Amino acid sequence: MLTQNKTLQKISTIEHKQLTDILVTLPVPQKRYLKAALNTAVFWVFSLVAFCILWFISSLLVASFSTLDIGISSQYAIFIFPTAIVLAAIFAINSTRKWLAESDNLYTLVKADLKAQQVCKASFKVMGVKCFKEPEHGGVLYCLLLQTNSVTGSSDTQCKANMIRVIYDYQSQQAKIDPTTLLKPSDNITIITAPQSLLVLDNIFEGERLADIKHFALTLPPEKWPNPDSWLDEDWQELENSYSA
Repeated sequence: MLTQNKTLQKISTIEHKQLTDILVTLPVPQKRYLKAALNTAVFWVFSLVAFCILWFISSLLVASFSTLDIGISSQYAIFIFPTAIVLAAIFAINSTRKWLAESDNLYTLVKADLKAQQVCKASFKVMGVKCFKEPEHGGVLYCLLLQTNSVTGSSDTQCKANMIRVIYDYQSQQAKIDPTTLLKPSDNITIITAPQSLLVLDNIFEGERLADIKHFALTLPPEKWPNPDSWLDEDWQELENSYSA
C-alpha cells in the first residue's frame, strides 16, 4: 500500500544525535562476523558431541541385538567419524548462515541513514484510542486507530485506510512521574522514522486533545505484548478481548 502522507525531509540535529547514540551501541560488521564465526565453532563442537553420544548409544543397541560392532574401536569408525565431522560442520555453517540472513545488520542501515541525512514523516488522523495499563508497574500501552489516504492500483484511485498503531508510554512506569513527559494523544499524529533502518525517532501528537480514551487493564502476558511502534493486524473492536480478557 502506498500512502500519500509520507514525505522525506532533512534530518534535524536532535534526530541526528539519536541515530548517532544508537550507532555507538551496535556491533560493527566485523564484530558481527566474528560472532558468526564463534557461533559456527560452538555449533560444530556441540553437534559433533551430540552425534558421538548417539553413535555410542546406537553401538550399544546394535551390539545387544547382534554381533555387529559399530563402536569407536570398530573397523567402521574410520568411515563414521569423518562423516560425523562433515555433517556437524554442514549443520553449524547452515545454522550460522540462517542467523546472518534473518538478523538485520542494523549498524550498516543506521550508517546509511546518517549518510543520507533524511528522515521520513508520516501523518495520520487519529480515529480512536484504547489505553491498556499494566497493573504491576503501571506502564501504559496505547493502541491508536489511524486513518490515512492510500493509493491502490492506479494513481487515480484513492481510498481511506484504517490501521492500528501501538505506542508505549515508557514514562508512565517510572517511580516518579513527571506529568509533562507523558503521552497526550491528540487527533493527529506524525511518525518520524529513519528510512533505511526503520527506527522510530519520534511520535508527535498535534491538534485537539482526545478526551474519549477508553482505558483497560493489560492482562496479556508480557511475552505476548505487541512490539512498540508497530502495526497491529487485529480487529479494532476485539482488542480489549485480546489484551484485557
